[in-house]
Amino acid sequence: MRSLALMYGGPFYRSFAGLEHTARTGRPAFDHLFGENHFDHFARDPELAGLFDQSMAASSPMFEPLPAHPVLAAAAARTGSPGAAPGTATAPATVVDVAGGNGELLGRVLAAHPGLHGILLERPHVVDAARRRLDEAGCGTRCDYRAGDFADVPAGADVYLLSRVLHDWDDARCREILRHCARAMPAHADLLIVERLLPDDGSLSLATAWDLHMRCNTGGRERRADHYGRLLADAGLELLGHSPLPLGAAVLHARRAALPAPARPPRDTPAHAAAPAG
Repeated sequence: MRSLALMYGGPFYRSFAGLEHTARTGRPAFDHLFGENHFDHFARDPELAGLFDQSMAASSPMFEPLPAHPVLAAAAARTGSPGAAPGTATAPATVVDVAGGNGELLGRVLAAHPGLHGILLERPHVVDAARRRLDEAGCGTRCDYRAGDFADVPAGADVYLLSRVLHDWDDARCREILRHCARAMPAHADLLIVERLLPDDGSLSLATAWDLHMRCNTGGRERRADHYGRLLADAGLELLGHSPLPLGAAVLHARRAALPAPARPPRDTPAHAAAPAG
C-alpha cells in the first residue's frame, strides 16, 4: 500500500484542496493546480508515472475473480487445447486490454487461460513497463503490445477489456472511446468493463468517494449501471448485465447491439407490390 499512500498523500491530496474550484467551475482542480491534465503531467515525470502505476496495482485484488468470468472462460474453450496435434487446435482467441496500464489484469487473464493470446494497448511510456510485468509473469510470449491512443483499438479480437478507464472521462469522451471499441469489435466479440457503480438508491458506497476523486483529479465521474447502459447504446453497444467484484467494483458485459431485422411486406401483399414502380 506504500505507493497508494504516497500518491493519495501527495499530488492527489494537493488537488483535493482545490475542491472548491471543481465545485464552482466543474473543471478538475488538478488541472488548475498543476497547469495540465493528470495524464500529461504524469507522463512527463517518469518517477511520478511509476508511482501511479504501482498505486493502481495496489487495487489488483478487484481483478481476482475476473479471469473466471463466463466470457473469458468461453473464449478459452473456443481456442482448443495448447499442444494439440497440428491441425486440431483452433487459432487462439485474442483478448485486447484497452489502456491496460502495467498489464496487471491482462497478466492474470493469460495466466488463468494458457490458450489465450493477449494484446495490450497503452501510451508509449507505459508499454515498456507492461512488457516487463508480463514477461515476469511468464505470459510475454503470448502478448503483443501496441503503443497508441483509443483510436488505435485493434480490430478482430474476441474479448475487449476496459478496466477503470471510462471513469476518467466525461460522457462525450466515453462515447468516443466506446465507439472506437465498437468499430473494432467483430459481431461475436464481447466487451468487459470494470468500474465502480454508483448505487441506484443513493446508499453509502465507496463509489461515491471515488466520484469526488475523479471530478477533482481527472474531470471524470463514477456512474450508475443505467448511465453506462445509455453510453453503450449511444455507441451501438448493448449492456447485457453486470456482476460484483471486490473493493466495491463491478464488471459490466456488453456486445454490439443487434441490427433490426429488415421490414417485410404483409403476408397478404403480392411480392411484386412490395417494390415501388419504375
